[in-house]
Amino acid sequence: MKNFLLFALVFFGVCIAHSQIINDNKFTFSYIQLPLTKIDPQHSLFEVLVVHEYNQANQDSIAIFNARKESAMQRFLFQMDIYYAQKDSIDRMYYTQLSSWEKKVNAGIKNADGTALPKPAAPKYPTQPIYPQLQEPQLHSSFSEDQATERITLSGFKQGSGEVQIIVKIQPIQNIRIVTKKYGSGSSTRYKYTAKYQMPVGIVVASPTEGILMETTMFTEEKSYKMANQKSQYDHELYMMDHKDDLFLKLESTARTEVLSDLNNAINSQFGYVMKSRKAEIYSVKKFKSYDYTDVTNAYSIATSALSKVSQDRDRSGAMDKLEEAINAIKLILEESNPNDKKTRINPKVTAMLHCNLAELLIWQGEFDRADASVNLAINSGEGKAKRHCKGELLFYKDQRNRWNVHF
Repeated sequence: MKNFLLFALVFFGVCIAHSQIINDNKFTFSYIQLPLTKIDPQHSLFEVLVVHEYNQANQDSIAIFNARKESAMQRFLFQMDIYYAQKDSIDRMYYTQLSSWEKKVNAGIKNADGTALPKPAAPKYPTQPIYPQLQEPQLHSSFSEDQATERITLSGFKQGSGEVQIIVKIQPIQNIRIVTKKYGSGSSTRYKYTAKYQMPVGIVVASPTEGILMETTMFTEEKSYKMANQKSQYDHELYMMDHKDDLFLKLESTARTEVLSDLNNAINSQFGYVMKSRKAEIYSVKKFKSYDYTDVTNAYSIATSALSKVSQDRDRSGAMDKLEEAINAIKLILEESNPNDKKTRINPKVTAMLHCNLAELLIWQGEFDRADASVNLAINSGEGKAKRHCKGELLFYKDQRNRWNVHF
């Protein structure tokens, strides 16, 4: 077994010693993410309008509460009528007994043993009804419209009225429930409390020339809010007795803040021209044996220079010439590629690496079919690094294609 491991290590070392070493260069650059829906280019202004839909929930809660109060009062008055009728009946019987007793006493009648006649015992009445204590409804707090106008922007547009409208419908927080999880043991036992809730928000995006571009309700999924951990479940009950209203308001405020952030991201992904940052892997080759990789290094430099320019324009026109120069430099090197010979200068490993670089450049040109061809060559090259790289980029490349095709 030891000899086998030694052989494997030696063999692996020999393979490394006789193989080009690829430089993994992380290159960060900016780009303008194109929206999935193109708004009429003649519009450059947007405004945020707020609809307070939670007010209807408050009105409904108050109406239900008032109806419950009315019903409870009717039941209470009905029960009081029955109570007083029973009490009157009992009093009538008692007074009748007292009348008979008093007349006998006044007439000098006594017990057979000469003792005074006992006064009839006071009656026992039924329990008097109590008006039930009804819990006031927990109303949703007022939402400041400044929160929406400050947190929601549309990248690539300026704030102003009369053009693109973003209508945000603030709905009530819903389906709040508290989940308990016990962990630890003995004196280290703790209870973890989490509030589960839903915080949907309605959204309408419209322009004067295109009408409604989006109308939907978003973020209907259940979310979580971390509450205070407790050493005892009854500590939680005590906490809720003192902080229930405050907890609701904090939860509601946090939920609204988070949903506005999520909404802003969703709106900008769909309609905005967002300046984003991308960290891409652009490969080069270390010097190996007598092989000269100056051309690969130069192609790498041209590629990074081209990528640094893609943020200048939405259509990347300012980077197109440099992108084409970098692509041509790589294609020239690939003419020397020999996928069947691992000992050549542009061997399978270097070839796959170059196709990874080529795919990255081609997507920024909008040449997605050609980029797909390079991706497929890299994935099917048998080189693990290139395969993992390209598979990791597939979703990003697909998203970029979808966005580019909307505009060009």
